[in-house]
Amino acid sequence: MHPPCPRSPIPLSLLFLCVLGGAIVSAWPMAHADDFRVNNAVYNDDETEPVVRTTTIFLDGVVYDYLESPTETIVFDAQSGRFTLLDPSRRLRCEVSTRQVADLTAQVQRRAARHESDYLKFLAMPKFEERFDLASGALLLTSPWVTYRVHTMQPESKGIVTQYREFADHYCQVNTMLNPRLMPPFARMALNRVLAENGVVPRSIELELRSKRGLGAKVTRLRSEHEFVQPVGESGMARVAQTREFMSIFQAVSFARYRERPSE
Repeated sequence: MHPPCPRSPIPLSLLFLCVLGGAIVSAWPMAHADDFRVNNAVYNDDETEPVVRTTTIFLDGVVYDYLESPTETIVFDAQSGRFTLLDPSRRLRCEVSTRQVADLTAQVQRRAARHESDYLKFLAMPKFEERFDLASGALLLTSPWVTYRVHTMQPESKGIVTQYREFADHYCQVNTMLNPRLMPPFARMALNRVLAENGVVPRSIELELRSKRGLGAKVTRLRSEHEFVQPVGESGMARVAQTREFMSIFQAVSFARYRERPSE
């Protein structure tokens, strides 16, 4: 989980999604893909109203992530090694390869590792102490800089665990590309790895960030909730059908053009 990003223009589950800065391998085999959706909500500290809501639909081996406000969609096709970014308000479409995203993420990691800040050095190569209670599903990752407290669940299908991690990792990478000022994604990637190793997915995540040590150090607290639902449902199928239509009719633009704000 990372601090919520206003999605610059992209979905925000950034809080929870990050990726390795290296080669991107092909995803789960299409024939073994599970269809499901995840309803996500992100909150600041103890606030009761979410700052971000997204819905992520896994269908036929492709992932469709919908940001509620402002409306925006990311489509992740692992078999093709491609993200498609859709902005319905401007009717724009942009395609970015997973290789492009991975190369940029590797650059982010190298820069953070060389930085004078101990905090950024940690974020480049995070190491956590891990505790997982199988009976309760409680997972704790601790470090001097970043702490994750996660309530987990074991889905009926192991494929859901694999698919969720695959998307979470790639999604975190593309968010780094779209939002360069966000913290590097590698801490969240470490969490994704631990979740997958234990065969679980998150029901809720609490994140604490400490960019400084000692008295007076500011602590940023964020939390998210994730509801896994099967099947996708008729409304989800209709939403995906509309998205596929948008992908064929929206104007194709470069990444630089896509990132421009309407007022620019």
